[in-house]
Amino acid sequence: MARSNNNMGLIALFAFLIGGAIGAGTALLIAPQSGKKTRKQIRELAEDIKDQAVEYADELKKRVL
Repeated sequence: MARSNNNMGLIALFAFLIGGAIGAGTALLIAPQSGKKTRKQIRELAEDIKDQAVEYADELKKRVL
């Protein structure tokens, strides 16, 4: 039961991070700035999200195995 609660906590954390990333991406898209700068920020944000997802997956693997 404790393991299930732990996994739920990780899922909630991951959902929070994804929600924050989506919100940040939306803010970037509607911000009044040049397209080149916006694309750079979106690319950096996507890289951060990918890194967070990899960390989450690794942590989940450790907990499951």
